[in-house]
Amino acid sequence: MMKSKRSVAMLLIVSVCLTLCSCGYNPKTVGTITDPDGNVIDITCGEYLCAQYEVTTELLNEAEVSGEIDIEKFLDTWYDGGTVREFISQRVSEILLQKAVTDYLYDRTDLGDDVSTMIYFDNYVQNEWSTNRDALIRNGIGFDSFKKYEIQSLKSAQLPYDLYGEGGEQELSREYAEKFIKNGVARFTYLSLPYRKVMGVDVTDEEKKELRSYATQILKACEEAEIPAHGSVKGVIASAAEEFSSNYQNMLGYVQDMESITYENERMVTGDGKFTAQQYAQMFSAKVGEYVMVDGGDGLYTIAYRQELNPETDNYDSLINEIIAVVASERFQSYLDENAKGFTIELDKKAVKYYSPEKIVF
Repeated sequence: MMKSKRSVAMLLIVSVCLTLCSCGYNPKTVGTITDPDGNVIDITCGEYLCAQYEVTTELLNEAEVSGEIDIEKFLDTWYDGGTVREFISQRVSEILLQKAVTDYLYDRTDLGDDVSTMIYFDNYVQNEWSTNRDALIRNGIGFDSFKKYEIQSLKSAQLPYDLYGEGGEQELSREYAEKFIKNGVARFTYLSLPYRKVMGVDVTDEEKKELRSYATQILKACEEAEIPAHGSVKGVIASAAEEFSSNYQNMLGYVQDMESITYENERMVTGDGKFTAQQYAQMFSAKVGEYVMVDGGDGLYTIAYRQELNPETDNYDSLINEIIAVVASERFQSYLDENAKGFTIELDKKAVKYYSPEKIVF
């Protein structure tokens, strides 16, 4: 039921090295957050460093920066109406504020009284800390700050189920859920064709045209093949594609067993992150019993066959949590933003400058 969708940045946080001065000015907090009840919450340097590294790494990934970089030059580049440095500062404040709002809202539910949930939270944090303890301490991130930051992320993942699930203050109606199932849930057997060379080198524009040609031929071969009455559609697709595996081998530089990249009768929920919105639209354009070729761009193609839903497993009772996970993201963000209006955040400019992203070494 509970899903923690942590970014690549948080998974890599243990790799950050921050050059912290061992003497002189060394603030333990970087500011405060005041909630609607007047309670003042300190923002520890560890929480601030976690958020700052998360945002910085996401921007580097977005810019497809790899290897050694001139961090100061990167921070001074233009981004979203200002410099990267300014964007990081603003985004870190937003993250810290939203985490405080999440804590505040979570404490007003009965979720915190669930013993099994709290045990899960504690075990999760302890395991993460045990694995990464030395690196985190070297980077100026203490256990208490790390625990608070991680648990806030776990709470943020769980809270939508309480809000939009059965009995929640914004419970999704059964009518809405069943309509969503009808229009946004389907089953597919599909083949995700390889599209990159060995070591991840991009193919050329000419090679992309060839890949499209192969995908078109595989689609035609699938449509012409007979689907057994009591057999596997996966076998049909993999067999049809295997004829063209040598083409991929010659172009991409490796052998790919087509059956290993063909997925059998998998349930798709629009917006669950397995495909882009554009790819979902293409897949759902197929009728039950039809094939479709999905263009993912840059030479990536998927051959998909739409199958019937299973009434025993693809119904309201079994899908409600998946639906909540999909539709809650935008609604939950609006909910947080609305509640955040009752909070104020004040950052110590001197402390923020001390912990500036220039000190991040990758």
